[in-house]
Amino acid sequence: MLETAALLLALSVGTNATPAAPVDSQTAIVEQAQQFTEGFVPYEAPVIEPDPEPEPAEPSKPAETKPWVNPYGQTLGTCTTKFAASNTNRNTNIQLATKACNGYVIQPGATFSFNTVVGQRTKARGYKEAGVYVNGQTDTGVGGGICQVSSTLFNAALESNMTIVARRAHSLPVSYLPRGRDATVSWGGPEFKFKNPYDFPVMIGTYYNKGGSLTMAILGPADAKIAKPTIKVTQKNGVYTLTRTVNGKVNYTTTSKYN
Repeated sequence: MLETAALLLALSVGTNATPAAPVDSQTAIVEQAQQFTEGFVPYEAPVIEPDPEPEPAEPSKPAETKPWVNPYGQTLGTCTTKFAASNTNRNTNIQLATKACNGYVIQPGATFSFNTVVGQRTKARGYKEAGVYVNGQTDTGVGGGICQVSSTLFNAALESNMTIVARRAHSLPVSYLPRGRDATVSWGGPEFKFKNPYDFPVMIGTYYNKGGSLTMAILGPADAKIAKPTIKVTQKNGVYTLTRTVNGKVNYTTTSKYN
């Protein structure tokens, strides 16, 4: 301990200071060491205040998830017509045209064109010779019978309140639908078109039964709410007038006259 005090005294003086007078006894050395250390304050570690605990966060609300809705889970409009199962060529044509329409999606505001979607009816594409109407007469032609597809789809479009853009009646009555409710088509001639008036896509669904029936449907979202139309056909002086009414207002009318 004495040696340490002496060392501290020597360091405190410095190299250029006047030498201190020698001390005569160990008691004097201790006294000087005590005087030297009187002004020292013992080191104390600083007290670190702990960080305040954060306010408990409000529990986050789970994100709202809407239940899944089948976009084509509801039949908005449908129609079924019959055909003779024995007419092989005609039925081949019906099946090909039906297949071309099946699953076709019409976006909001878009227009469906039968001739565009089905395409040209040629032998190279598998279409057969079958009965057709030409200028009020019966004849045969490649693709005969596909007007049953366009006519059946016309009625499904009527029932689902599609906006009918183009439709023409046959020159002669057809056997598979009442007068006034058919829609003829031909490549480069009469066309059948309709527009999707809704803010959601619709899809054409079809079912061809080789036993003798054809179903065409317009499908939309399972939760869609649409007004069901009332469709009526009246006849005066050989002219058939089809009228579609929705919520008490007429929104489509067309006429047919047969030879």
